[in-house]
Amino acid sequence: MPILERSNPLPLYYQLKEVLKQQIRAGHLAPHTAIPSEPELVTQYHVSRATVRQALTELVHEGLLYRQHGRGTFVCEPRVQQQTISELTSFSDELRRRGKRPGGMLFVSELVRGSQSVREQLRLTDEEQVIRLERLRTSDDIAVAYEVDYLPYPRAAGIYQRAKETADGSLYTLMSSEGLQPYIAEESFKGDHPNEREVELLRIDKEEIGVRLYCTAFDETGAPIEYTEAFYPANLYEFHLTLRVTR
Repeated sequence: MPILERSNPLPLYYQLKEVLKQQIRAGHLAPHTAIPSEPELVTQYHVSRATVRQALTELVHEGLLYRQHGRGTFVCEPRVQQQTISELTSFSDELRRRGKRPGGMLFVSELVRGSQSVREQLRLTDEEQVIRLERLRTSDDIAVAYEVDYLPYPRAAGIYQRAKETADGSLYTLMSSEGLQPYIAEESFKGDHPNEREVELLRIDKEEIGVRLYCTAFDETGAPIEYTEAFYPANLYEFHLTLRVTR
């Protein structure tokens, strides 16, 4: 067992955090297994309870541990990483690129009028309806995202008829096969708490922080062909952006 060095200028809580982090990344502490309790860590590493709490709190904030009230502290599932350079890829393609197996479930497929914000994103007239798809996205059978997708009707009528194919498949692939080829997308993100539906389907705590995504996809003519609102739990998903300086 690693020993914390009192002579080390690094604070003890930081040393303990790094020890636990190494154990997690080396696989000695498997995903969703409980780590030793605070009293056990105090005894093992000969530190105060305050030191243990600070180390665990930082690991929770970094997305390596999660707490369940009344049960303890557990190791998070490794995050799915999405790297964005300037290439538009589907969620399924991104998972495959990372060596993961994409999947999911389709809960709702319906024709609705859509909210004012959805209608504005898709530039719809008062008479037009939208296709609403409610999906749970999985990576190696672990739920990592909740999505609600909107497509213009009747332009996307073929997708509405084939909606079941979006359960564990790529919506972008299905759109392309129906003549709706995504060409460019505009995305925005913000930190947020999950709503009741997201808590239920993702099986997360209502106080957990996640990333809320808003994305509108356009075809080559600049017409909007799909709008998505999604929620990603922060302990399961992270985004990497590569930004280029133009001169």
